[in-house]
Amino acid sequence: MGHHARTLTAMLAVLATTLVVCSTAAAHPSVVRVETKNMGSIASGAFVTRVAVDTPGDVVISAPDPSDPLLLKTASCAATSPAAALVQALGAGQVGFTYDAASSAWKVTSVKGLAAVPAAWTWRLYVDQAPMTADEACTSNVPIGSEVLLYQACAPGKTAGCYWDTPLYARVRDGGPYDIAEQTVPGRGAPVVVRTIANLGPTGATVTTDEGRTSVSQPTGVLPGQIGTAFTEYGPHKIIVTKGDGSRAPARVNLCASEGNDGFCGSVKYQAPPEINYEPSPCATNGHDGFCGTADTTGPVSHVTNIKHKQKFKKKKGPGQVKGTIDLDPNRVGDVKLRLTRVTTSRVLIKTKIKTKKKRYKTVKRCTTWDSRTLRLETAKCGVRYGMWFEADLTDLRDAFSYSFAMTLPAGVYKLEVVATDENKFKDLPVTGRNVLTFTVL
Repeated sequence: MGHHARTLTAMLAVLATTLVVCSTAAAHPSVVRVETKNMGSIASGAFVTRVAVDTPGDVVISAPDPSDPLLLKTASCAATSPAAALVQALGAGQVGFTYDAASSAWKVTSVKGLAAVPAAWTWRLYVDQAPMTADEACTSNVPIGSEVLLYQACAPGKTAGCYWDTPLYARVRDGGPYDIAEQTVPGRGAPVVVRTIANLGPTGATVTTDEGRTSVSQPTGVLPGQIGTAFTEYGPHKIIVTKGDGSRAPARVNLCASEGNDGFCGSVKYQAPPEINYEPSPCATNGHDGFCGTADTTGPVSHVTNIKHKQKFKKKKGPGQVKGTIDLDPNRVGDVKLRLTRVTTSRVLIKTKIKTKKKRYKTVKRCTTWDSRTLRLETAKCGVRYGMWFEADLTDLRDAFSYSFAMTLPAGVYKLEVVATDENKFKDLPVTGRNVLTFTVL
């Protein structure tokens, strides 16, 4: 998630403040984001969502003069300053400043009416992932295209309603930490890199997707902080990176999942030709299957043969094994893994302390998954992703596979998934009816 975290945290000062853009200096592009403790999730979003700004000129800020509250103190902040970026992003009157007579400095004290509470927290400013002091909003410079981040920083000894450690930053694939546009990633797996200041990989930073999938960052290794995540549905998605103890302001990433030819994320959906020319060809290939001199970047194609999609088995006549075939693959078949999950429902009597003539029942859903270690259907969380993978047996020619449950599967609604992998670790794509099927035992 490289340079794409452009959200700025700004607070509106309690004192009346007037901010106006002036001069005609060259426009200065940057990104702004503001984070608060009570808006630290994907659902709530940021206090000020990452927004790109193009500051056209210097801004004049004002606040009551400490020596005489009836007078206004004013200052001109350069177009390249964090203060100018904040005012441009939020609008005049939405960012509050106060003037410190002792240091002759201007400080951000409120954003959109949310004022700092010095005994508990103050607004902390980060520019291009570097901390600024509270009085540098008007005097420091924002590098072109970088981020101005404002967040609630804890006062000494405080931890409630604020962040007490450095903020998180993240990037996806070739993107940056301040990206505004969605980075396109493959739906099967999107590499995410989490960073803190100085590119350190934080221990235990959690990446959460809008589909509820979570991964925890690795603090060491070739790429410290790198995490792999995936998406079930294609199209736009959101990611948030947080620290479990709530110590760090989060990082956020907008991205889009697509395989490049499915019609998502601006791609053109592949359309099958209206008719197929069956004239013999000297060499048949789909361009990525390893035949006719092409590179094989796809996994072995597997087919379940003894169970049909949506098939219904009579009571006590459920399948006792899975059988299938594997198409020829230039990279040879490495292994075939299966996952079987089951859902059952039952009516359960509701016990109450009050005696009534009419009995009440509720429907309870129970979920299990096949465990190859115990050779039983073991209790699991509901959801296909909680199923356990187990390996199938291959024939000597590696053109067929099978797995025996050593029992007849009991009543329930099942989902079977088969994934064949070649020796170069390329996996077969899931296709409903071929290697992904549901069936029912009555």
